Amino acid sequence: MEKRFITIVDIGSYRISVCTAAIEGKDISIVAHKDAHSEGVKRGIVFNPRQAAEVTGSLIKEIENELGIKISNVVTGIPGYGITNRDLLIEKNAADPDCITTTELNAMTAEAYNRTENENEKIYAAIPQSYRVGDIIDISYDDAVGMASETIEGKYRLLAGNKNIFSGNERVFKNLGINISGKALYSIASAESTLLDQEKYNGVALIEFGGNTTNLVIYYRNTIRYVYTLPFGGNNITHDIANECRITTRLAESIKRDFGNAMPDKLAINSEKSIQIKGRTLNDIEIPVKYLAEIINARCQEIFDAIFYKIEESGYAEQLSSGIVLTGGEANLMCITDFIKSLSGYPVRRAMPSVKIDYSGFSKLYDYSYASLTGLLKLVMDGEITLKGTDSASTYIEQNRQAGDDETTDNETEVTDETAGQIEEKPEKTEKKRKTTWLKDVFFGKDADNENA
Repeated sequence: MEKRFITIVDIGSYRISVCTAAIEGKDISIVAHKDAHSEGVKRGIVFNPRQAAEVTGSLIKEIENELGIKISNVVTGIPGYGITNRDLLIEKNAADPDCITTTELNAMTAEAYNRTENENEKIYAAIPQSYRVGDIIDISYDDAVGMASETIEGKYRLLAGNKNIFSGNERVFKNLGINISGKALYSIASAESTLLDQEKYNGVALIEFGGNTTNLVIYYRNTIRYVYTLPFGGNNITHDIANECRITTRLAESIKRDFGNAMPDKLAINSEKSIQIKGRTLNDIEIPVKYLAEIINARCQEIFDAIFYKIEESGYAEQLSSGIVLTGGEANLMCITDFIKSLSGYPVRRAMPSVKIDYSGFSKLYDYSYASLTGLLKLVMDGEITLKGTDSASTYIEQNRQAGDDETTDNETEVTDETAGQIEEKPEKTEKKRKTTWLKDVFFGKDADNENA
């Protein structure tokens, strides 16, 4: 069977990452990964496609040369900033009163994608929340299939925003001559790579604490209930440190990562210590560790107050039995889980990506900051992103032969099916439930793309 390749591109505000996986039958393995500092991106949205394309194209070219392939298709993410939540009810007469089908339910969801409020709006996801079948309410998608009724009513959570939210990303790949083979919201991808099935069922809030944004995704009874992106993150903390201490942002970022703490009261013996910075042209600078923690704490308070307000607004604050799961690059900040726990009262755990692949040779991906990248890969592995195209080595090799170049590079990495490490405490194992089909067929599926074209 011919080996094929799928490339994941994560265009973030802080970093652009490109990861290529090899597909052989049902086996998928990572074979290349590159990243670089982001250009032309703010709050996750591409505002300068030319700058973003230069960085992305350079990374893709490196991988092409390393693997000896031509990358023509990619899977990428949709930024969440500017996307709002609203509810929609759709009521229909059943096509066959004796048996409701998946085709009928999916047609209702496709209709939900067309319910825009104005010509500039685009619905990025229409997520079935529950159904009323006859006189029976709160029926799930799976349970509604096969029921008998003359009428059916679907309740949907619409994730909607301006058409331009994703247009910059589309221009990046258009400039590079590359097809977008599949896409999903970055925040949903991060949730897929970090959350446990039991957490999704019990009720959980994923908080992805990133550089320029902080994402919130709430699950309850295996269904996405609320999605929000706050346009503040770790970079705001870095700028606060730079301004207060009168140092460069690069130095402020380094100090934050090495000495930063979200809770001044947790410093213990370090509370009396100071960071000495030797100046080349200016006088030496001394920053008390406690003062640094106070700067960080003040901004964290502001960010998480806003996030917890949104959790209350969602209507699911009392249904989060599994509490909060924290990921994203800023999850590395010392005492951040204790800070969130003290502020919210919820149980909190940090979660690295838990995609079932071997990270040998690519251990860098086993980090909080790569949750969305590995999440997009997981959605491909699970078949929840319907690929419109993949790449193969044979086409590239044939092109090289025609050009008189018979040499190709074939670097392969052996990958096992072992889980990549256990993340902190694991809840008790429960019987695995049936996989919901609406996620693949509707939320990330081809029908959804067509409805939004």
